[in-house]
Amino acid sequence: MAQNASDPRGVRPSAVLDLAARAAAAETHADALRDATARDFAIPEALRLDERTRSGIALRIESIITSIEAGLLYAVAPLGFPGIGPTLPLLRRAGLAADAALVGEVLAQVRLDQLAQGLPHHAPRDPARPSLLGRLAEHPVEALAGAARSLMVAESSARSPEAGHWQLPRDLHRQLLWWVAAAMREQAGTLAGVALDEALCAAVAAEHARFEQRAQDQPEAASCQLVALLAPAPRERAAMLVEALADRRLPLFLALIAQAGGIAFADARALVLDPGAERLLLVLHALAIPRDSLAQIGFLLCDADPGRDLPALVDALDALDAQDFGAGRDLLARLRLDADYRAARSAIGGARAAIP
Repeated sequence: MAQNASDPRGVRPSAVLDLAARAAAAETHADALRDATARDFAIPEALRLDERTRSGIALRIESIITSIEAGLLYAVAPLGFPGIGPTLPLLRRAGLAADAALVGEVLAQVRLDQLAQGLPHHAPRDPARPSLLGRLAEHPVEALAGAARSLMVAESSARSPEAGHWQLPRDLHRQLLWWVAAAMREQAGTLAGVALDEALCAAVAAEHARFEQRAQDQPEAASCQLVALLAPAPRERAAMLVEALADRRLPLFLALIAQAGGIAFADARALVLDPGAERLLLVLHALAIPRDSLAQIGFLLCDADPGRDLPALVDALDALDAQDFGAGRDLLARLRLDADYRAARSAIGGARAAIP
């Protein structure tokens, strides 16, 4: 006699439970897909990332996490927990791989790399004259020459695939260490005990100590150290800025802006990455950079980034002629405020604006 398809007799109870679980999972997936699609659809076109940038962010985050894993795994490998593997899927499920601070930092790094790659190669006016950094590396003052050579080494080392996590801000690097360690502990499950907890905490402390040791060897720190030693006079600043950018030495270019304005390197980076460059122009104008140098800087950035609007740049340069230094100085004053204070004000202001 044929068995009724709706009759569970003869069917393993585990199969019934498995089918119910899969149905529930399908419903959860459908809900998640709907919500994700709604969020994606709500993103304005002006804020939507191009595929190259999106892919660059994903690859860099994966590289950073993989490098951190390697350091922690080396420390806990003697304990022998075979269940520990790649942690990025678990971090994604927990929403940590989409953390705003992490994504924001990686986005800035990727866009800066794209800008550096897009800067045109210009033949020097005098082929016999070394580049700015080349001249500094041969400076008669040994401290300056050594700092210039250190920057060259740092830029070369930064190109290695495993170098990404050393280039993160200190607090963000430490947070990532703890996230990866926690994901490893989660993977080990009930088989693990306090010995793994202790080993992971010790490994995080050791990796953070290595980060502190290597922090001064990164292009950002090396550039800032060189510029601090140079301490260029206002009359020298414009030529150095143009030459650093023309030489495709973006970290040095940013460090010069940061030193001149008394602002953080990250804030100088944000100014340069603004597609319209209005804030950058106001700041450089307030720093008494001449109009012809501003034009050279603006045109170089437009050459490097096809998304920039050249006619808008020309209009902005024309508008600067009638602009006093007040707006740029006010902007610099705000950027000199503590970054955490500015972030808190932004959060409070956003919450206030959302209240009906």
